[in-house]
Amino acid sequence: MDAHSSTQLMTRPGRSTRDESADRTTRRSFLACLGSLGLGTVGTATGRTSTATGSQGTDSPPVERPFADLDELEAFVDDVVAERIETTTPGATVAIVSGDAPILTKGYGTADVDADVPVRADETVFRVGSVGKLVTYTAVMQGVARGVLDLDTDVNSYLGDSGVTIPSAYDAPVTLRHLGTHTAGFESKLDPDIVDDPAAVDSLETVLIDQQRSRVRQPGELVGYSNYGAGLAGHVVAEAHDTTFEEYVQSEIFDPLGMTHGTFAQPVPAGHPGGLAAPHVREGESLRVADDVYINMRPAGSLSATATDMAAFMSAHLGDGAVGDTRILDAGTAKKMHSRHHVRHPAVTNWRYGFHEYGNPDADLIGHSGATVNFRSYLLLAPDHDVGVFVAYNSNPSEGPKAVVDEIVAEYGLQHAPTTPTPTSRPGGRERAETVAGEYSLSYLPQSGPLQVVDLIERLTVEPAANGGLRTTTLDGDARRWVETEPYVFEAVGGHDVLAFEVTDGEVNVLNVNSEPTGVYQPVPFHERQLVAGGVLGTAVSGFGLSLAGWGGYSAWQQWKQCRTEDNSETENTE
Repeated sequence: MDAHSSTQLMTRPGRSTRDESADRTTRRSFLACLGSLGLGTVGTATGRTSTATGSQGTDSPPVERPFADLDELEAFVDDVVAERIETTTPGATVAIVSGDAPILTKGYGTADVDADVPVRADETVFRVGSVGKLVTYTAVMQGVARGVLDLDTDVNSYLGDSGVTIPSAYDAPVTLRHLGTHTAGFESKLDPDIVDDPAAVDSLETVLIDQQRSRVRQPGELVGYSNYGAGLAGHVVAEAHDTTFEEYVQSEIFDPLGMTHGTFAQPVPAGHPGGLAAPHVREGESLRVADDVYINMRPAGSLSATATDMAAFMSAHLGDGAVGDTRILDAGTAKKMHSRHHVRHPAVTNWRYGFHEYGNPDADLIGHSGATVNFRSYLLLAPDHDVGVFVAYNSNPSEGPKAVVDEIVAEYGLQHAPTTPTPTSRPGGRERAETVAGEYSLSYLPQSGPLQVVDLIERLTVEPAANGGLRTTTLDGDARRWVETEPYVFEAVGGHDVLAFEVTDGEVNVLNVNSEPTGVYQPVPFHERQLVAGGVLGTAVSGFGLSLAGWGGYSAWQQWKQCRTEDNSETENTE
């Protein structure tokens, strides 16, 4: 099909379909389907390459711009995305910005396979899931800049006129800093209150009251990704400005930036600009349109937007809060948002405000993933290069848009290539490996109830390697080798990943994994390990359809049905 003024469909006749077994539901693909709640245009690359200092200001050091040839960039992205169209996803939308200018905004494939509607970057609206949290936390920082909010004040002080309250469980209160770094210590339930009926969409205040999370750990102690925390942050913004969250972000972020298609409303109102991309699910070798669902906890993941909308948002953050003459954050507040607010461990990725770090911790790359039931997205900023990348799919495959972002990062040197780890010269390596050996569980996964099966599926086993270092394995057989580069810090062989253990008196407190910024791993007591719990896991998987391990009730059931691809047989998984 010929390129349009705002879209170019990239398909390759005769391309062989990927082995169907690659799409079977495994530990990773199933967890990807849970969502990370974690990420069409002009026919040719358009825009301009910014000047050497760009939006950084004359006092900032020059930035290294990687995209010297825009035609080459477009051809590379075309090739990378084309490999996924019709196999991984029916449609995709991409935005790449350099400073305050979009240099590539483009749609690929189909927005709706039933209607054969092409994706257009400036018209096709995608659900971007948790990437929308970056808008929520930008709104928080606007309140901080105005002096109506403070990152270190008890959140309850902003809820006096609201029915929402945070229970007193620890001496330290929950603050907005905790909410923006997912360190509030809320119990995880995974579900941002997904419903299938638009009539079931409730007010944000009602949702937060009905879905109240218990506090299970001291605030500021550990990262444990929380949709509830993001929903609460959005509610605080609304309360502080005496409006609704949706109205606030519309007037203070979307309208100033010209994000004309952006909205958190559920459902998206009739007559809203552009056309909604349909959700899709794999059925055998085909992708079909799926029923839509709605996110009640809207600040956590209900944002719908086009690639051009997200380009404007990225440029504002790269420009220290401004695009051209339009400013949504003062420069000091933008820099504060982009600085580190919680350090898990110096050797791994940590948290800025709302953003988590990506890849090598020294690369200064920040971003966020997003997923709803049948959409996925990824947003990445490379401030040192003055570059932003956004990719979204209208499906939720096991290999999401981050894979496209990873290829762009590698091709254009936005971080250095992995090097061969140099083993530490410190003696006692075997003893340290034996100290950290064991089984580990993620802090943001449920530890009790039917959803505990997700925790069992996700556990990581660590053991000493035969010739030194460590070997890690997962339930689905993923095995990796690690080299100890300094005591209790291990680098992956052939990658940027890092394991960093915190050990006190010979006991592991926490395992930090570079590629898992949304949580930390904690040791599993011996009697709860998979060697013992395997029977429990097997029963849960076979007898209860993975225990409906998704978003609870209808949403989990729908999620499991839509994510599975083996034989389209669902009769044994009735609720």
